[in-house]
Amino acid sequence: MKKSSPRRLLLPALIALLFAGQAVQAQDATLTNARQMITAQGGKGRAAFDLLAPLEQQRAGEPAYDYLLGLAAIDAGEFTRAVFALERVLAIEPNHPQARAEIARAYFQMGENRAARQEFEAVKAGKPPAEVTAIVDRFLSALDDRQAPLRSGVSAFIEAGIGHDSNAGAAASGTGLAIPSLPGFAFNPGLRSDTFRTLAGGVNGRYIVSPAWTLFASGNFNQRYNNEVDRFDTGSYGVDAGVTHRRNANEFTFALQGQAFDVDNTRFRDAVGGIAQWRHSLSDRQQIAVYGQFTRLTYPTISIRNADREVLGVAWTNAFDANLAPVIYAGLYGGREEARGSGFPELGHRVLGLRGGGQLSFGDSLAAFANLSYEERSYGTPQAVDLRSFTSLFPFGRVDKEYGVRVGVNYKFARNWSATPAVSYTDNQSNVSVSAYRRTLFSATLRYEFR
Repeated sequence: MKKSSPRRLLLPALIALLFAGQAVQAQDATLTNARQMITAQGGKGRAAFDLLAPLEQQRAGEPAYDYLLGLAAIDAGEFTRAVFALERVLAIEPNHPQARAEIARAYFQMGENRAARQEFEAVKAGKPPAEVTAIVDRFLSALDDRQAPLRSGVSAFIEAGIGHDSNAGAAASGTGLAIPSLPGFAFNPGLRSDTFRTLAGGVNGRYIVSPAWTLFASGNFNQRYNNEVDRFDTGSYGVDAGVTHRRNANEFTFALQGQAFDVDNTRFRDAVGGIAQWRHSLSDRQQIAVYGQFTRLTYPTISIRNADREVLGVAWTNAFDANLAPVIYAGLYGGREEARGSGFPELGHRVLGLRGGGQLSFGDSLAAFANLSYEERSYGTPQAVDLRSFTSLFPFGRVDKEYGVRVGVNYKFARNWSATPAVSYTDNQSNVSVSAYRRTLFSATLRYEFR
């Protein structure tokens, strides 16, 4: 997926370095006009290129001219012409840091990843000003992201965060519940808000067997610590391993998955299963995926809740070649979860869900995102009233309709560092009062990636 280039951050710093103290340049009207076009609000790189290109035969070899021609050619999408012009600059002035940075940018746009990395590293080794170093680091980070799927290796991350949850235990929003089967009995869910801390991390490994086959494995953990209602502290630990096969515009992935989920430092649920996915590239900017997932759920202390879950889904993603590099996605899934040998069909349910969202990029370091979701769960009808199954106390089938929204920004302020403040809202509506709840969650996380 194509990422936006931070050229508008790079150009002002490099142009200022090049032209500071070079008053003689101002006497050359052609170069002055071209420079003004390149640095103008909105950029007029194509116009600058059209102005300079006809003069190439007579002025090639002049570093100032060749440098501006290289800049204009990059903006105009003439990357090969840009490389030739900038190579002439470096042939005369090998220590010209701005030309080296711009030729690296041209290689980056051409997809010449190795050459781009070598040139960016050379610029960085020259100890340029801090603002140029920061921008070069962003290009190097973008190269890391671009090349990661193409090479074997191991990566990892660590993440810490803080936040506030208006409903730390996902308790029912009402103040009390009257149970039809037990007149006179009421349940108070104890709605509690709380602040919390999170700690998460993971490691991913990839081995490229051939251009078509890749083996992968990963492990992760995620811990949440509430400051007051610590009985709702949660932790999850997951692993997966599988294989990916690529053929033309198609990618097939098969993986085994496992997860353990704790509540208040006590094992609550284990999940073991697998997933199969087919992803097809409709174009270089648009993809569609179809997947199926099977999961066996085991509750060590509540065995009647043991269940098997099956889900089928489809997802679509599109990246637009437009201002702010918008990306949107949408997905539809459905399936069922059936109680495993407990004799309580009301503990199983059918599920239908929708997901959608998008992202806007403000340069290479800042992106805003929004996610929407809807999930409907229709539970089985109780066959008998039994105190072992709380849901059985209701003489009708339970139906939950859950709406969710999450918005936030992701800011990459250094090569391996990013910060993500976000807010999410969940509204779970149900015909069983004890299952209905609302919650608003504010969070801010800091992430470091090991590459």
